[in-house]
Amino acid sequence: MGIIEIIVIAIVEAMDCFAVAIATGLSKTGIPYSRAMIQAISFGVFQGGMTLLGYFLGNFAGKWFASYGSIIACTILCILGARMIWGAVRGGDDEAAETSAKNLTIANILLMSIATSIDAFAVGISFAFIKADMVTATSAIAVASFVMGVIGYELGRRAARKFKTKFPEIIAGLILIGIGVKMLF
Repeated sequence: MGIIEIIVIAIVEAMDCFAVAIATGLSKTGIPYSRAMIQAISFGVFQGGMTLLGYFLGNFAGKWFASYGSIIACTILCILGARMIWGAVRGGDDEAAETSAKNLTIANILLMSIATSIDAFAVGISFAFIKADMVTATSAIAVASFVMGVIGYELGRRAARKFKTKFPEIIAGLILIGIGVKMLF
């Protein structure tokens, strides 16, 4: 596998991180930039780590993952998306920034990182079969996920500034639910 193929796979793997980061940025401006950076770092670590884990576990975990992995990822993202929508619908305007900041807890960051990196686990399993250069592949996936996390958050944050309603937070929740449902199919 050449470097071009690895870069393409890294970008494709980072697209879920990009979409989730946009959703995070859309969740109003109450989320501190430092928390968004923690999210981006977490995306990179989990994407790279799950790719490596999938590589090492190979065939053993491949059969279990094919049956349950997408269901677990879908469930996590749908719950987080529903919580985001619920918080937007029931919270007051004064509480919007505070609610958004509370929604991006370390626990939620870790759950989103796990959910978005489950497919990286499957990619790692496939890398085991083709004997890919794992240092390059893991590094590329981790860096792409981090960069897409930062860019996605910033794009979402800039779009949220233009809205004075709870609409962006509802859209963010729907994006997370949509990503989760997409993982089932």
